[in-house]
Parts: sequence; C-alpha cells; structure tokens
Amino acid sequence: MLMFTNRVMVNSPNEAAFGTSFRQGSAQLGMATVSGSNKKGWAVSAADSNVGDDKALNALVPLFKGNKRVLVYIHGNNNTPAKCFKRCDALQALYGVEVIGFSWPSEGYSADGTTVPGVLPTEVDGDENELAAVKSGSDPAEGPIRSKINRYHQATLNGKHSGEALARFLRLLATARLYANGQPFTLAAHSLGAQYLEYTLDLSGASESVSAAQNILLLAPCVRSSGHKNWLGKMRPKGQLFVTFNHGDSVLAAASIADNSSGPKLGTDPTTDLLRVPYMRYISCTNAAKDVGGHGYFVKDNMSKAMRRVFGRIFGSDPDMNPGEIDRDVYGMKGDEDGLTKYFNAP
Repeated sequence: MLMFTNRVMVNSPNEAAFGTSFRQGSAQLGMATVSGSNKKGWAVSAADSNVGDDKALNALVPLFKGNKRVLVYIHGNNNTPAKCFKRCDALQALYGVEVIGFSWPSEGYSADGTTVPGVLPTEVDGDENELAAVKSGSDPAEGPIRSKINRYHQATLNGKHSGEALARFLRLLATARLYANGQPFTLAAHSLGAQYLEYTLDLSGASESVSAAQNILLLAPCVRSSGHKNWLGKMRPKGQLFVTFNHGDSVLAAASIADNSSGPKLGTDPTTDLLRVPYMRYISCTNAAKDVGGHGYFVKDNMSKAMRRVFGRIFGSDPDMNPGEIDRDVYGMKGDEDGLTKYFNAP
C-alpha cells in the first residue's frame, strides 16, 4: 500500500518510521510503501521523508493505470500509523480496491511529538473509540475525562496546522489522475478526518483538486452539523458526494460534549438544513449498525449485505444506485421522497 504523511519520518523498517511529531504549516510530505499484516507487523520500505512532486507522481500514476479502482482514505481521531495501515488493509480486502492512505498526527501530541499538558501518561494510542468515555453527566474536570478531551482538542488543532500538507497531497492526486486518465478514485474521510478536510478546502488548489474524485464520502464526519452545507458546497465530485450518519454514534456524541455541547455532529444528525443538489446523498446507517454506538460501521466483518453492497459501490467509484433500481432493492427500505436521504434497513 502506498502511504503519504505529514508526520516527521525516521529511519525504521516498520511503522515506527512514521513519527508523532510534525511541522506546523508545512507542505512537506513523506511517502512509503507499507506491506505485511497486523499480526506479523508492518514492513515499511522505499521511505522518503521529504518526497518531491516528481517522485510522488511516479508512485501515484501507476496506481491510476492499474486494474483496480482507487480509494484514497483519510483517517480520523487517535489513529496511530499502524492503525491507519490496518484500516487501509481492511478496506482493500473487503472492497477489492487499491487504497492510498494519508496518515496525520491524530493521536493528540504536540507538534514536537511530546505529550501535551493535561493528558495523562496512561492514555492509549490508537483507539479511535476511546472518546466515547466522555458521556453526558461526566465531570469534564475529572482527570481521565479531562485527559481525553484535551487529547481530542489537540488532535483537532493538529489538523488545522496540517492543512498545507493535505492540500499538496490532494493536488498531487488530481495531477496523477488526470495524467494517467485511467482508474477513477473515491476520496473518503472518516470522523475527525472530515474536519481536517474541511479546514484544507480553503487552501490553494484544494477544492479544485477534490473535484478530480469520482465520489467523495464523509464517513461518520466529526464536524458540526450546523452550516455544513456551506463547506460541502465547495466540493463538486464527478459523481456523487455522500455523508453517512448514525444517530447512536457514541464517539460523535462524546465529541459534541467535548466541544462544549456545540450542537450535533454531522455524523449523528445532519438535521433538516441539507445540501440540496442533484449529486448529494445522505445515508442513514442507524438501523443497520450492529453495534448501536458504532463509529466504524463501514468496515465491520458482520455488516449487512446491503451495507457491504452500497459501500462497495461507493468505494469503487460507482453510483450507490444503478438506473432502474429502487431503494428497497439496494438499501432495504424506502428513502425520502426527494431522493436525498437513504436508509439502511435493520439487518
């Protein structure tokens, strides 16, 4: 798998090559090939801690000329490099696509890679669901709860300071896709990765670059629902723009609390103030989530046939519904009359 990162890279044959520190406001990118499995460990090869545009394009273009559709994946909160690799590997196995991953410093360390004040040393790296411990009624001043909130806030800040690198990555993707004129790609951003993408869209060439994607998919997006149509409107993929949501998502409920109860996150409730354009689709995963508080429902082994079919189509740069199909045949139940929102049936 081809991986890009704005983390400071070090000389290592495994995931330790991707460090915890990063250069704030820098467009510098690292690139490496990752192979192996989570059981045997990950092998990192051909690493370049400061890759030039020509070398990056030489690595990207063959993937767009390959025999698989391309999926570009931006992970969410508290994903270590190893967890990013594991998720990308799972997406490849489940959906038969060629995954290009982007690893960013989401574990909530400071820019120099050290633990920020107010974060306990007992915190575990790599658990994207840990924020769910922050619940309504929790004491925000209590040590472990405050620690998780501080860590999440630092990860959010790291995304804001990493935008130039992601914008450059998006420009490289668009250039490679246009040059190869081969496989289409879907751009998928999960959880806090969607907020990271939002910050980046105002930077040079970013919104134009994402328009090279066939589909754009915001998975359980950890962004405020209020006003979301304004920044979603900056993205115009060739195919469709998707937002998935789950009313019971416990991680996003916790994020809302951590953000001073600033309203629901888009990944729990898009509300009624929707982006009403022909290429937009909201997908409710509430009924289909085997784990009620699910946050990673798109990559579960036990997901319903309908979910696997729909996500397979979207990740594979196809429409979610083919001409002549009806909602019940694809999602399992009828969607809204205007066709904007679809609902998975209970498995």
